[in-house]
Amino acid sequence: MLLHKAALFINRKTRGQSVLELLIAMGIFVMVSSAGILLFFSGQSLSVDGANARIGLDYAAEGLEATRSIRNRSWAEITTGEHGLTYVNGQWQFSAAQDAKDIFTRKVTVTQVATDTKNIVTTISWATDPSRPQTVQLTEQLTDWKNTLSGGCSSETLSGNWANPQVLGSADIGSGNSGTDVAVKLPYVFVSSTASTASKPDLFVFDVNNPAAPNLVKSIDIGSGGINSIFIKGNYLYAASPNDTKEFLLFDISNPVNTVLASSLDLSGSADAIGVNAFSNTAVIGRKSGAANTIVFINVTNPTSPSIISQVNTAGNVYDFYATDRRLYLVSQESDEDIWIYDITNPANPTFLTNYDIPGTTEDVSIYIQEKGGTTILDGNVQNELIAIGATNTAQMYIRNRISLGGDVNDINCVQGNLAFLATTNSTKEFTIVNVNDPDNLSVYASLNFPQNATGVDFADNKAFLSVRSNDSLRIVGPGP
Repeated sequence: MLLHKAALFINRKTRGQSVLELLIAMGIFVMVSSAGILLFFSGQSLSVDGANARIGLDYAAEGLEATRSIRNRSWAEITTGEHGLTYVNGQWQFSAAQDAKDIFTRKVTVTQVATDTKNIVTTISWATDPSRPQTVQLTEQLTDWKNTLSGGCSSETLSGNWANPQVLGSADIGSGNSGTDVAVKLPYVFVSSTASTASKPDLFVFDVNNPAAPNLVKSIDIGSGGINSIFIKGNYLYAASPNDTKEFLLFDISNPVNTVLASSLDLSGSADAIGVNAFSNTAVIGRKSGAANTIVFINVTNPTSPSIISQVNTAGNVYDFYATDRRLYLVSQESDEDIWIYDITNPANPTFLTNYDIPGTTEDVSIYIQEKGGTTILDGNVQNELIAIGATNTAQMYIRNRISLGGDVNDINCVQGNLAFLATTNSTKEFTIVNVNDPDNLSVYASLNFPQNATGVDFADNKAFLSVRSNDSLRIVGPGP
C-alpha cells in the first residue's frame, strides 16, 4: 500500500514536471519563432530599403545629368530655387518645384556660388513606412563655360583623381591632317587643323556625349592654309588662319551640327594669323612678326560683317591672349619684351599699359592668368618652361618660379583646383598637369603620353580636351580611379 502511494506520488510529480517542461519548451519556441519572424521581416525591410536607395541614387544621377543638359542648352535656364524636371520634345526642362516617379519625389535645388558658377543639389525622398522617411542626395557645381573669358574653365570645380589621369576616348580627323587647337561647347568639341593639301577639311565638330566614342558630325574646308587657333564665345567660333585671303574667320555654331562660316576678313599683308581671342563685341587676332601690326582688333557686333577697328604692333609673333573685361594680356616673341598688357575698355583705342622682359632667353607661346590672392601670369615658352610671374602691380612684375617641363608649352588652360593643364611637346608627357597652388613652388602633378605633340587644351565638365599634331587628333582625358 505504501509502495502504491509512493509510486502514485512519483507518477504525479513526473507528470507535473512534464507539463512544466512542455510549457517552457512552448515558451522558448514562441520566442524563437517571434525572433525569427522579426528577423525575417527586418531583413526583408533592409533589402527593400537597399533596393530603393539604389533606385533613388539612379533617379538623383538622372537629375544631375538632366540639369547639365539644360546648362549646355542655356545657362539662363539654370535659375536659383527649387525645381522639378520634365522631358518634353526631346529636351529636359525645369518644371514646378519637384517631380515624382512611383514612390520617389525629386527636387533640384540651385544656389548661386559665383557669377558663372551654381551649386546643384538633387534630393530624392521616399517612405515605404510613414514612420521611416528616407532621402538620398547628389551634389555638383556647374559653370557657365560658354561665356567665360578664356577656355571654358574660370571656376569649375575639379573632382576625382587627377593625379592619375586617363584617356577616355579619341577621334581621328583623317590622313594628312594635323590638329592645331581645340575648343569646347558641350556636348560638342571643335578641333582645328592644317592639312597636307588645300582640299582637306580644316575644322571638325565632334559630338562627345559618349566620350569613349566621339562622333564626327561636321567638317569644313576653308581652302588653303588651314586654321592655327580657335576660340569660342557664345554662339560663335573665332579662328586665326594662315590663309592669305581670310586670316580671320568667324563661324556660327548656334547649331553645332550645322556649323557654317558666317564671315571672314582679309588682313593686310601676307603674315599668318596665329592667335585669337574674343571679348565683349570684339575679336582680337595675333599675327606673325612680318605684319605691319601684329595685333588686330575686330568689331564683331554684326557677325556677318566684321570690321577692323584698331591695330597695334609688338614687333614679334603674337601666339596667345588672355582677356578680362578691362585688360588684354598677351605673349609676344619680341626679342626683349615678352608679356604685354593693354587696357581694352575702349577696343577702338586700346591703351598700352606695360610690358615685361622675362629674364633669360624666352620665346613665349602661351599665357593664362591665375587670380588667387592677387594676379599671377602663367607663361609657357619654347625653352620647355612654365613660368609664374607676379603681376598684382603690373608696373612691377617679377618671376615667382620657373620649371622645365622637357618640352615647349603650347597651351595652358583651366587653372582650377590648384591645377594647370598644359599641352606640350615633351615626347613622353604631351599632356602635363602642374600644381600651381603655390606660384613660388610649381611642381609637376601628373602627365600622359600621346603619339605626337599636344597643341591645344580646353576643359569642361571635369574633362580635359586636347588637340594633337597628328590625324588622331582629339584626345579626351578624365580623372582616374
